[in-house]
Amino acid sequence: MLRMPDNTWQSTAPGPFVTIRTGGPFDAVVTMTAIDDGHGHTTRVGATWTQDGQSWSESLEAATYRIAHAIAHAAAKQLSLGNQPHLARH
Repeated sequence: MLRMPDNTWQSTAPGPFVTIRTGGPFDAVVTMTAIDDGHGHTTRVGATWTQDGQSWSESLEAATYRIAHAIAHAAAKQLSLGNQPHLARH
């Protein structure tokens, strides 16, 4: 895994800067998006998937890239295994 200082990921570009297409039984995508909240940057982690014909989504905001990265990869793993993710801070 690539190790980066928390401040190197910061982007001012609109939209997700990381997109993970998970594979597995759901049509799932996990994204990481930089957000300028007026007090600095945070990262929103979002997961969207389709299960039994219904669309689902969850998201949360993480204070650092490292936390967001861990949450995004855990969610992608769960979705690829056919489990709904539970986005939670680590």
